[in-house]
Amino acid sequence: MHWIDWSIVGIFLVSMVAVGLYFSKRAGDSIDSYFVSGRSLKWYIVGASLIATSFAADTPLWVTSLVRQNGIHAIWQYWSPLIGGALAVVLFSRLWRRLGVITDIEMLELRYSGPAAKSLRGISATMGALVLCPLIIGWVVKAMDTIVRETMGLPPEYQMMSTGVILLCALLLCALSGLYGVVYTDFIQFIIATVGVIVLAILSIREVGGISSMVEQLSNMSEWQGKGLNIAPRIGSAPGYMSIWNAIGFFGLLWIGVAMSGGYNAQRILASKDSRHASIGMLMHTIVYYAVISWPWIAVALASIIIFPDMGAAGDDAAYPRMVLHILPVGLRGIMIAAMMAAFISTISTLFNWGSSYIVNDLYRRFIRKDEKPKHYVTVARLVTTGVGIAGAIISLYAEDIQQLLGIFYVVGGGSLLIGLMRWFWWRMTPRAELVAFVMTWVVALLMLFAKIFDQPMAILLNLPEDVSFSSDYSLLGARMLFMAVFGLIVGVIVSYTGKPTDMEKLKEFVRRSGVPRPGWGPVVREMEDHKAGVSVPLTLWHWALVTILIVCLLFSIGSFILGRWALSAVLFAVFFGLLIHSVAVIGKELGNRSEQG
Repeated sequence: MHWIDWSIVGIFLVSMVAVGLYFSKRAGDSIDSYFVSGRSLKWYIVGASLIATSFAADTPLWVTSLVRQNGIHAIWQYWSPLIGGALAVVLFSRLWRRLGVITDIEMLELRYSGPAAKSLRGISATMGALVLCPLIIGWVVKAMDTIVRETMGLPPEYQMMSTGVILLCALLLCALSGLYGVVYTDFIQFIIATVGVIVLAILSIREVGGISSMVEQLSNMSEWQGKGLNIAPRIGSAPGYMSIWNAIGFFGLLWIGVAMSGGYNAQRILASKDSRHASIGMLMHTIVYYAVISWPWIAVALASIIIFPDMGAAGDDAAYPRMVLHILPVGLRGIMIAAMMAAFISTISTLFNWGSSYIVNDLYRRFIRKDEKPKHYVTVARLVTTGVGIAGAIISLYAEDIQQLLGIFYVVGGGSLLIGLMRWFWWRMTPRAELVAFVMTWVVALLMLFAKIFDQPMAILLNLPEDVSFSSDYSLLGARMLFMAVFGLIVGVIVSYTGKPTDMEKLKEFVRRSGVPRPGWGPVVREMEDHKAGVSVPLTLWHWALVTILIVCLLFSIGSFILGRWALSAVLFAVFFGLLIHSVAVIGKELGNRSEQG
């Protein structure tokens, strides 16, 4: 890196800390200000913040690795959750915003009653803040290590120190300014990162001779599994194809967690001004993140196959940062590295704030110190943020690669997917059932991943090879996800029917406040006089299909353009644009007169 590049990176890092200082006073007013920005965010801030957070430093590296190893069609592991993103637009963003809680876990005591509800909230907050959040931090930090190694040219002994400095800047930003600073820097980082990746993609394609030349060269690579340049998913047992089990996992299960929009997604929704801003912000995020921003990464990955056909010991995920150094001139190189740091900081600062919100709002304020002054909780939140960051950094030191951490996350999270849906759509689900299912799925998942004791039962039940544990073939990841999801559902249903249902008054208040669809809540709704359904099921399903189609049309339109199929690209874009206008009009009509201030 030239001194100009170093200067750009330095200015960027200092400016992030300055933003934290600027918002520190506003964030320190109350716990609502610190964790949900006083519920004041407009749709474009919500959307940009969600995009910037989802666009982590690890994502272009992961996408590059998938393309280099298997071809464009392998990116459906990344794209498949768009189905859930579309459902979040038309349903879950509205349900969350109407609840008006501070964290998604706080919702548990609105949905359930009794001591079991308190226990479920406490355990969920503990696992989310101390396990899941640090796990995600771990793979994001792991990616930043790779970027530092490939782009800065520092000796090995300084690489970890450099990642630590960037991590410290993110920590200061988050601790000082809370969600205010996080979302407004996200907006800036979204612009920087988007411009950076598009410029790199354009220059990468030009480096290999333009679109036509790139397509011709890639098509002639007989040993590359993606030479057909197929965009549609390819499912089967051939090398480079998505296995049938993974297709079940990704298209049948993975999107459910995205649809329910828990964690930091719920935090952004809850911080929005009202349901309309929440829904349009989620629409902006789903369109840009799945259909737009992924294609510049794919273009760079395709060009990297021509320029760096063999990455050797560095690994395929290192190709993206290496392209930054190879393609970009002095100045632009610094901007692009700052853009990748922006992606890292936007994600990591969100995770810091999200993890500390669980500890402070759902543990400390709920169970330990209930009636302290608002500024006391803000001080505690700033201290807790540091601990969450340290836990994530430790995990990153012991992880072998990003895909390993993703595999753990998918399997462990799979056990709660269907249980989460039942919480929203089945009145008979109880906190005791969730609690038992939660504990048992975690125990079973850890035994599966690391003790391998379920290899033989899974082989018999699902007709699989005997070694289907975490350390085995990645193509069986979907089988492990399915096993965990079904196991969790069976446990939840059995335990629900063996105990008393939640107090009827609590259930009626939840239905009234959230506006959940009537199916699954019949016995409760019949007890409510003059109840009006907050959601029309047929209309929701219709709008879900339309939003899904419009995203897929844009995805294939941009892909077709990059691969030189311009006529098809134009037709698909026209369909996308028409459906987009219709969807925004529908959201405005349905929610324009609503105002849930929380």
